[in-house]
Amino acid sequence: MDNVLAGKLIDRISNFTDYNVNIMDENGILVASRMKERIGSFHEVAFDIINGTEDIVMVDMDNPENGVKAGVNMAIYTNKKKVGVIGVTGSPDTVLAVAKIIKMSVEVMMEYEMYKYESLKKYNLREQLMHLIFYNDNYEREDLSKYFKALNLDEEILRIPILIQMENSSAHMKKVKEIMDGNIFLSRQDIGDITKEGFIFFFKGIDYDIKDVMQDYKYLIGECLSPLLQYIRSCHLVYNVYVGPIQNDIIYYRQAYLDCMWMQKNMGNSENKSFYFYDYMIRYMESRVPVSEFNAIFYTLKKELGKKFEDNYIETMEALIEKDYNLAKAGNMLHIHKNTLVYRLDKIREMLNMNPLVNNMEREFMECFYYYLIRK
Repeated sequence: MDNVLAGKLIDRISNFTDYNVNIMDENGILVASRMKERIGSFHEVAFDIINGTEDIVMVDMDNPENGVKAGVNMAIYTNKKKVGVIGVTGSPDTVLAVAKIIKMSVEVMMEYEMYKYESLKKYNLREQLMHLIFYNDNYEREDLSKYFKALNLDEEILRIPILIQMENSSAHMKKVKEIMDGNIFLSRQDIGDITKEGFIFFFKGIDYDIKDVMQDYKYLIGECLSPLLQYIRSCHLVYNVYVGPIQNDIIYYRQAYLDCMWMQKNMGNSENKSFYFYDYMIRYMESRVPVSEFNAIFYTLKKELGKKFEDNYIETMEALIEKDYNLAKAGNMLHIHKNTLVYRLDKIREMLNMNPLVNNMEREFMECFYYYLIRK
């Protein structure tokens, strides 16, 4: 009976009952309880159940001498073997039915945890760690921490999440791994793997002060990826790089991975480009707001301004946002003269009485309206 797992089971059970529930291990030691002060004490009845023939013992009265309280104690089985005891405190007549349900629930949860463990055994430790980050929404700090300790990884070092999408990745993955393994800019503090979609994802460890990282992290990432990108370009493969928010707490690693996946899904059809999460904060925040709330803000404008205005607005704002409101570059992107772009923008400014070139608050409004219009 794993102590951490037993603690998790008690926490989950506590959401559904007010009864005190205890879990004892195969030595009769109380390893998890709603009464935290009892953890670590010896439970004589549990010891007798583990080593005897009875699977259930009901205690009518508290017995302080042997550390046993009134209640029902039942053997926990996995693979037809006694591995512990579940105890529910209270009058046996009252808690017996509850104890049976809790026992069944604990056994089911333990079987599920064992199934997950067996499923992960086929992977090495780093793969297991990344598997948790990629596919498990319910992990807790202890789940990750045990891997970091086993791999001798620093949990608090700054790490930058990086996702690389490349064309025909499966055909080139062997060479990619060789390059990554031999890259002098990768360190033993980096962790990563290939996702089920064929994306390369890793956390790049950065042993610098945060202010230095914020100044130079794009340059550092460029150095880190240079050998790989040189190979990808030499093969004339289409690729994109998505760099997520900097992390120093392992509990947020899955969210950082999801942030990179969000960029991969929402950054349009650009090719051979790097995207940095911090450059797209407004769009990210907008994506977290329910459509119903955005309808309340923008639907009237969308309906009253009409389809012709909407089409011009989307095309114009897309170019301005992409080129950081540089009119010449935005015009080139749209294959129109700068003056033509100014004319289009003037039409938008007349309708909205807003100018994104001179007023940051108006720019934020117009960008949110743009993201609303293109939202699927």
